Amino acid sequence: MPIGIQTRGSLGDIGTRGLGPQFEDVFDQNLIKFEGMDNVKRIISFVPTDKGVLRTTGVTGYSFLEEFTEGKALPKDRNQLTFETVYSIRDLGKSITVTDNEAEDKERLGEKLDEMAGLTRMANITRARAAMQIFNGAFVTTAKVNGISLHRYNDERLCSTVHARADGGSTQSNASATGITLTELNIETQRLLLVKQLSDIGLPIVDMGKITAVVPDDLEKDAVIFTQSQLRASTANNDLNFYFGRIDVIVSRWLNAPNGGSATAWFLTTSNLMPEGNVLRVYERGGPRFKETFEGETWNKVFGVKDRYAVGHSEWKGLVGSLGDGASFSS
Repeated sequence: MPIGIQTRGSLGDIGTRGLGPQFEDVFDQNLIKFEGMDNVKRIISFVPTDKGVLRTTGVTGYSFLEEFTEGKALPKDRNQLTFETVYSIRDLGKSITVTDNEAEDKERLGEKLDEMAGLTRMANITRARAAMQIFNGAFVTTAKVNGISLHRYNDERLCSTVHARADGGSTQSNASATGITLTELNIETQRLLLVKQLSDIGLPIVDMGKITAVVPDDLEKDAVIFTQSQLRASTANNDLNFYFGRIDVIVSRWLNAPNGGSATAWFLTTSNLMPEGNVLRVYERGGPRFKETFEGETWNKVFGVKDRYAVGHSEWKGLVGSLGDGASFSS
């Protein structure tokens, strides 16, 4: 978003400082919270880490307590490990070059400071876009989706009709096998698929938390009508809307077809499944950082923004999805 040329005069006292501090101050002033990040963090956990490679493993949970005979030992149980996700921190960044003449010319320097401001604001926008690729890549197993590396639980796609169970039990599905479209009746079909998911020892998951529908802009209107109306949509019977207060809606530009997503795919997800937060994760090594280098031979100065994180999912339970295209899906 244009903010006008940032001249030394418009920048106040930082305009009298050295070139590096001027660019760093512009970085600090423009590293503001992207307004779309709040919604992203409702469905995806951003977890700080000091590691370059992380391994997360699910657990089965415990089975029911059992009756036992007085005087006998209590029946034993243990929390068993399930499958692993390996996260590898990735480097992301971009820079601008300032020639020696640009640094000396007041007007040209202002233009470069303006470029730095815009580049800085893109850091958090890039984070939001990167996180939402988890949904764009939910039905595939490719290593990268729209240029973002995705790390997958058990090396499986997030949405599958044949998820393995750690105890060897029957496979489970969290994907619509018929690509059902977003309708009120189909929300119920997917909701039941979600709440009937079983743990890796075949027990019901008793506290998934509140359900959130995640959709592209194309489906926002219908999703809000179906879930947020106090009375049931498209009927004349004055029925109450079962989903009112039960299902929230989050819409993202990064799920739209022109941005590498889909105009039809939709998801239901929850937030309470894992102790560490959502099953969808971004492991972050701090936040965006200012970088500065000097090219001795050319006298050019390079100013940039660097970020480090890994994107993926540490479970599939707690989420269901549909391609929404009415086509069969089995994988």
